[in-house]
Amino acid sequence: MKAELRRIAEAAVGHAGDGEELAGIVPAEPSEGARVYLCAYRDGEATTWLVLDADGAPVEDRSLVRGAISIAALWELANELRGDEPDGTEVASPALLDRAAADAEDPAAYVQAIAQAAGTVDELVRDVERGYKRPLS
Repeated sequence: MKAELRRIAEAAVGHAGDGEELAGIVPAEPSEGARVYLCAYRDGEATTWLVLDADGAPVEDRSLVRGAISIAALWELANELRGDEPDGTEVASPALLDRAAADAEDPAAYVQAIAQAAGTVDELVRDVERGYKRPLS
């Protein structure tokens, strides 16, 4: 996974605008077999976003971008709830979220906390769409 992330990071840097730097990459698989990488870019206080496919090409499919953002955000929240510090080698996916819920001390409370985050996730999706580096179709 680390070699894969390095390869995607190299591709992502090529999409950085003037003054931007790559701030982070979250691998996500919103549906089985659809691995993509949510990339965040920073220029001072401004953040822009781009989802890259497995070949490092920009994704312009709105549905796939939304799915990637949602599953990545939920996975980040899941890690916070568990008190884990992700190492970036896990691919955010529905199956991974399900396993995390099953392994939680209180699975019902865990699932409830994830469900309550829906508004926050929707807000993030809108923010990413506004700051997306490509037109979405």
